[in-house]
Amino acid sequence: MKLWFKIMRKDKIAYSLVEENDLPLNIDDYEATLAEMCHKADISTPVSLVPHFMSLVKFNVTRYLPRDFIDKENFDKLVIENIQED
Repeated sequence: MKLWFKIMRKDKIAYSLVEENDLPLNIDDYEATLAEMCHKADISTPVSLVPHFMSLVKFNVTRYLPRDFIDKENFDKLVIENIQED
């Protein structure tokens, strides 16, 4: 799986990271990769629900808003995109 992790402030990318690994795209591996990316970005891990994962699978993108985080974060949204390689 190859994911593009973007922290957005006022519709601009404040932080960007591409994480690639050999894991399949399933909910458990996605949540582990999400936690690892959040650790690298020094932010808390959002509460990830099944609709977040299903959006990533169906539309190749999912978004987390500040209300999805237990801790208060200083950005507008966290966007995760699945980068598919042909």
